[in-house]
Amino acid sequence: MKNILIAGSTGSVGKSTVEVVLSYPGKLSVKAIASGHFTEELKGQIIKLNPSYCILSLKTEMDRAKLEIGNLTGIKTKFLYGEDGFKELILNEDLDVVLNAISGSSGLMLSYLSLKAGKNLALANKESMVMAGDILNRIAKFNKADIIPVDSEHSALFQCLNCGNKSDLKKLILTASGGPFYDLQGVALYGITKDMALSHPKWKMGKKITIDSSTLANKGLEIIEAHYLFNVDEKDIDVLIHPQAIVHSMVEFMDGSVIAQMAQADMKGPIGYALSYPDRFHGLMKPLSLAQIGRLEFFEPDTQKFPFLNLAREALRIGKSMPAVFCEANEFFVNSFLRNEVSFTDIALDVQRVMEKHRPFDIYEIEDVLEAKKQALIMSKTL
Repeated sequence: MKNILIAGSTGSVGKSTVEVVLSYPGKLSVKAIASGHFTEELKGQIIKLNPSYCILSLKTEMDRAKLEIGNLTGIKTKFLYGEDGFKELILNEDLDVVLNAISGSSGLMLSYLSLKAGKNLALANKESMVMAGDILNRIAKFNKADIIPVDSEHSALFQCLNCGNKSDLKKLILTASGGPFYDLQGVALYGITKDMALSHPKWKMGKKITIDSSTLANKGLEIIEAHYLFNVDEKDIDVLIHPQAIVHSMVEFMDGSVIAQMAQADMKGPIGYALSYPDRFHGLMKPLSLAQIGRLEFFEPDTQKFPFLNLAREALRIGKSMPAVFCEANEFFVNSFLRNEVSFTDIALDVQRVMEKHRPFDIYEIEDVLEAKKQALIMSKTL
């Protein structure tokens, strides 16, 4: 039995994780859940899972949760809040896996705290590795903790790499559905509205990651994440548009062999693999019928239309504090777009302007990453 903390339990990945846990009650147990706000969704999860702990972002949210849950018969959940709540839980409780599905850069400290405490990390928060990959890898190695990717693309790479020796690797190939706009003419992108950008053709996700998918910033972040997860040079990480979203990523070896991981577009697959690793759960997803799908297509991405791919590569080549600044600036301007304060095409342009203003510095400790985040936020607000 594995004891799990699901952080970001009310988001799309978190809800899929709850489904996986409930499907394998003899193998998985939810010790704790965490969410930013107390909602009806979270209340339902508490009643259904009866976790030992629930962590909210703020004391006011925690107090509201206590008030609503306190009188329910049989619910023994203890409520905590904030970073101190995570520290108390992670340091003092028997957790086998921390599944970090917190959205955006807010998930960084949970990844850091989990690995520092020697907990295995099932990572759906790509921003953690983008901003602090070297630090997290170092801490994980020192504490003998595993970082197991949950993003479908990195889970696919993780699985494909098990088919050969790392010394025989030629390149990683990340696939992207292309979002809703991959086949639009560049000029049409100037008229993209928030509602249009939030209509992803394949995945139902949170707002931030859905916008990232539509700009291909998500794939840029994944290039950086793949570099840190698998210790592969940026030049050896390719991206292909694959609208069917069946091939989740591929690995090419030196002999010319290409290993692909294929499955239905269902996050329960990578979540289940991360929670069961090195084993696999039976009957996790619907079987894949290639005959029914009929056609798998792949295209080179248009980096002029989607500049985030080159911006991410530039951030990774520069290194130091630049990936963290790239990540934080993107998050700021995505939220600005969601508030109708900037246009769709301005997101990448404004991130580029912040990167041009930033003077990169060395990253040694987590405090350096937090300083990079702070600087990026100040520059983004003052553009």
